[in-house]
Amino acid sequence: MAKKSLISFGVAALIALAGCSEKPAYNSNSGVNGSRDSASQLLVNTNLIEDISDPQADNEDWFYFNPPEEGVIDISVYIDHPKDIILKMAVMDGFGRTLQSLTSNHNDNIYNFAKFDVKPDRYFISLITTDGESSYTLRADFSVPVVEPEVVPEVVEDPGTGKKRPKGTKPAASASSDEGLDPTAKTIKGTVVLVTPRGENVSDIKISGIGKNKGVKPGAKAYLRGLNRKVDIYNCLNTSCTGTIKATSEELTHYDIVDVVVE
Repeated sequence: MAKKSLISFGVAALIALAGCSEKPAYNSNSGVNGSRDSASQLLVNTNLIEDISDPQADNEDWFYFNPPEEGVIDISVYIDHPKDIILKMAVMDGFGRTLQSLTSNHNDNIYNFAKFDVKPDRYFISLITTDGESSYTLRADFSVPVVEPEVVPEVVEDPGTGKKRPKGTKPAASASSDEGLDPTAKTIKGTVVLVTPRGENVSDIKISGIGKNKGVKPGAKAYLRGLNRKVDIYNCLNTSCTGTIKATSEELTHYDIVDVVVE
């Protein structure tokens, strides 16, 4: 009986020893954050340093973060010993649906998820390993994009027309069929080269590019393009004419093309 008891004791000891040498069950030592339901909070814009280890059965770490408002999140993971571990990383929405995922290799320390838009809701990050161990640093940087205020251009009123245009731009030239000119009439164009104020809202103008050599005579029908105002031509030389128009010097700095009807 003593010998049988000794043998039984030895078998039991061997079984106990074998049991102690077995690897712990998967994820049995992952602590309080080993699942999505028990995820730890990750504060945005703050480093969080943790360890994860397959040999120690600390296989999964879960975290959640809450953006304070609508904005953009930039999640990064720094692995201290990439040669010693393969780490699967994922970011999920509040329902646990995967938005992005990454898997580490044995060469790189830093891994970045693509930046994405977030709302003031709960999001999850999981880190899982079945091979190796390492410490790591997790960070979620939150920012609100700067929206440049819309610049409303200052507008000015075109002299004579009353139409508004952005300040600093030139008035658009009118077509030769402006009011007062027959669209089918033959016209030539001259350029105002000299303005002499004559009185209130009246100016004498010298127009080059027209004259006797172009068949233009005093009394010819002429209009200042843009302002649509009649020019009374009272004198013509061979290559220029002079006339009078109801316009100020300021107005005439913006408009300088004269359409003249010729036979």
